[in-house]
Amino acid sequence: VRVLVQSGHQASTDRQEMLAHACQGKLEKKMRPILLDLDDTLVDDHSSTKIAFEAFVAAHRDRLGNHPVSSLLDRWRTTLRRFWFQYEQGTISFLEQRRLRVRAFFADDLTDAQADDAFVPYLRAYESSWKLLPGVSDFLARTEHIPKVILTNGDREQQLNKARNTGLLGHVVSVVTPADCGNWKPKPDMFIAGARILGVPPQSCIMVG
Repeated sequence: VRVLVQSGHQASTDRQEMLAHACQGKLEKKMRPILLDLDDTLVDDHSSTKIAFEAFVAAHRDRLGNHPVSSLLDRWRTTLRRFWFQYEQGTISFLEQRRLRVRAFFADDLTDAQADDAFVPYLRAYESSWKLLPGVSDFLARTEHIPKVILTNGDREQQLNKARNTGLLGHVVSVVTPADCGNWKPKPDMFIAGARILGVPPQSCIMVG
């Protein structure tokens, strides 16, 4: 698989330039077929998580006291890195990592039900703020004839909902998650699974993200 653009917020400029070039017809012939990352490649996950965290803090402000949002965000990111790593190692489930993050953030031994309830403001704000990044709609329109598969390390149900709610499902052949192939990127399993769905060898694909 040839990686065209690395994903992540810092690479957004490169990604937007690539999408713009594709819309101008400069890359269309080379991009057959395409494997696409989802978060911060097609969908603006960076903005959604920021909005969600602000809603989360507002909902729990009495419990969190006067700590500034910046310090709370540092704490949240620390717990995210810790438990998301465990999720990507396959040692805990997606739901378990979410509950563990909430417990660690509040430093409280919450029950499963209490942790789920505490997370609701974050989840509602996160889901309601999903949107495509600039240039994505034009890119999808100009490359409509090129088969595409989304590869994402996220939870299957959540990522399918994200792709559906942002209108992406109609533009791709499939969405592949760890639940479908048994491993997380950057291990090769997901790339192989995506190429298999497209009916081509992995080396003939371009990975965007």
